[in-house]
Amino acid sequence: MSNEIETVSNRSEIVYLYDAVDANPNGDPLTEENRPRVDDYTEEAIVTDVRLKRYVRDYLDRQGETIFVKKSGSGQRDDKGDRYQTILENAGLDEGYTDEELEAAFLDEVTDIRLFGDSMAFDDSPVDGSYTGPVQFGFGRSMHPVHETTHGKTSVLSADSEEGGAGGNMFSEHRLAYALIRFHGVIDEHAATDTRLTEADVESLEDALWQGLRSQTNTSSKRGHEPRLLLRVEYDEDAYHSGDLHRTIDLNPRVEGPKAMRDISDLDLVIDDLVATLADDADDIATVVVRASRRLQIQFDGEHGEAEILEKALGEAVGSDSVTITYE
Repeated sequence: MSNEIETVSNRSEIVYLYDAVDANPNGDPLTEENRPRVDDYTEEAIVTDVRLKRYVRDYLDRQGETIFVKKSGSGQRDDKGDRYQTILENAGLDEGYTDEELEAAFLDEVTDIRLFGDSMAFDDSPVDGSYTGPVQFGFGRSMHPVHETTHGKTSVLSADSEEGGAGGNMFSEHRLAYALIRFHGVIDEHAATDTRLTEADVESLEDALWQGLRSQTNTSSKRGHEPRLLLRVEYDEDAYHSGDLHRTIDLNPRVEGPKAMRDISDLDLVIDDLVATLADDADDIATVVVRASRRLQIQFDGEHGEAEILEKALGEAVGSDSVTITYE
């Protein structure tokens, strides 16, 4: 077998925005009733990178991709040594391959390890150590202080009993009225070589971030999530990323204040600093790939309007031929 594969060769920077309405974007199990994670000082909602990666992994799993870090039926991680053997068997590998070939075959099977890496150690396996994931996200934060609401609810459990009837209890549920969550990520081309990350994997990541958020949030506490903006800037070979690109996007509430926002239509995304940053780095930028919600309202250079303003501004900053934008 051949280990040759064309891996990602350029660095990318990702800005990802999604909102949550009447939802708990990321509960904290160490708090009462698994309350939403909120910074006590800034009152900004917090979503961990682990939560975001779970959306991606679950979506790819449903799409038929082989996922290594997944939950078993008991809710625990199901990534023991027997799964490693199963993955190799599914790849059609028999005895007689070198350790290098087996490691390459394993990585070519497990999409999430190619994306995010992991630490692992198996008996009788060439896979023994840590893979640094080429795709790294920081914690997500809301772009504004949030308003937490509390709702009293009653749970009723129907069950057979000698006396009949059903039992239940009262509990409180904590949600955020509205939160526009902002993530920043980087795809490192050097780590991509180690995990064998390909351009097709990056496209799958984009699909998972956009469609996976919708398909993996159909629960009571997670309903109300919608992707709003996914921007990936791919830089030229050997060029470094701008850094902190997510901080160049701001918001301007259309209502009394940020805590009064209840929908994406209650705010404008302000992109002046984003466009200026990309224009300054245009000589090092290969492409800008964007997915945008048609409900976005954009503010740029004193102009207000829909997402098409973003497309025009990015085209002027880095060249229209370098920008690919999809409205969804």
